[in-house]
Amino acid sequence: MFEAIEYKMARKTPRDHSAWSPPEVYDLNNDADRTILDRKLDTDDISYVVDGIELIASDLDSLNNPQFTKEDTTLQNDCKELINLDSRYGNWFYFPWMKALIHYPPQEDHLRLRTARNRNLITESEQKTLYAAALAIFGLSVGSNIAIELVSSGIGNKFIIADPDKISPTNLNRMKASFNDVGTDKVDFVGKKISELDPYIEQVHIKEKVDSDVLSSITAQHSPDLLIDEVDDLSSKAAIRAEAHRSMKPVIMATDLGDKSMIDVERHDQREVKAFNGRLKPKHIQALLEGADHDTRQKVLRRLIGILHITPRLLDSFMEQGKTLSGLPQLGSTATACSSLTTVTAREILLGRKMGSGRYIYSPKKTLKIQSPTPMTEGLGTLIRSIKASS
Repeated sequence: MFEAIEYKMARKTPRDHSAWSPPEVYDLNNDADRTILDRKLDTDDISYVVDGIELIASDLDSLNNPQFTKEDTTLQNDCKELINLDSRYGNWFYFPWMKALIHYPPQEDHLRLRTARNRNLITESEQKTLYAAALAIFGLSVGSNIAIELVSSGIGNKFIIADPDKISPTNLNRMKASFNDVGTDKVDFVGKKISELDPYIEQVHIKEKVDSDVLSSITAQHSPDLLIDEVDDLSSKAAIRAEAHRSMKPVIMATDLGDKSMIDVERHDQREVKAFNGRLKPKHIQALLEGADHDTRQKVLRRLIGILHITPRLLDSFMEQGKTLSGLPQLGSTATACSSLTTVTAREILLGRKMGSGRYIYSPKKTLKIQSPTPMTEGLGTLIRSIKASS
């Protein structure tokens, strides 16, 4: 029996991980759209339909009439008036990867609804400014969390997202993905999440390593207001700085270091700012652009992070890469913290408030007074081994 199951499973081909494509939009006030959708509903293209018009109407009435409770008769009548618009209200979006047809409010109402709890903390004019932004995110492991957090906060109506890789099992501790997503292009995974949150958002997808040519094309064609660097490749990091300097774009880089979150801000849009805030010398940056060897990259990475911000366990992990570790350890909780801090940083930059170039550190150890997991003697031993290894 088990042999038969194994044989049948072996013959199965991997699931086709459908790529993202822009959701199809249908306005039922338009005769042509209504005809096309009627035909589509008669096919097997649509597996299910979602229409939350009653909840949409109820929440809109609460926004428009905050003095009333949901039990108020007047409010109920207002809800019924909107519901009477039925399927012609807003737009219907078809998502090919889900084979789903979903009813959404018009773009303005949709933004009001999903950012309703931002109100007063973020003013209406500020929210409009934030939503109008174009954002480029390079690297979609930690970057996937950042993209979703930005969209959820109502920041950005155009996203340029770039990553050449697919989701692997080891990504699942820090990406909001499931094992069903393993093998999916990271760009497609994030693109779907963005569209499902807000199908009105424009997206540009890049499934290749970012270099100088790709970056110059992005800034020329799409003019992003902000560049967010979450790539692992150091040569790509150097290229992002070179393009930011040339096109005068601000850069945010979030780095997760064990439990510690590190946010680096470079305001190339405001004044002359050195790449990496001067932490790397021009010769190091040039070496990265030209393709440095492994040892050089490791030395540059340690210089970039700074020895003061590397815990003994992380320092030990640097030395164990390629030996007992295939990659540098990262914690999902820290990736989530990085996404929140990046979202706040992006908000302040886009709203024109004071957000200077520099390095900003969030340390749960200091905030929560967490005990160090490494005894002092062990930490000193790790530091000595690191110095000997790099000498």
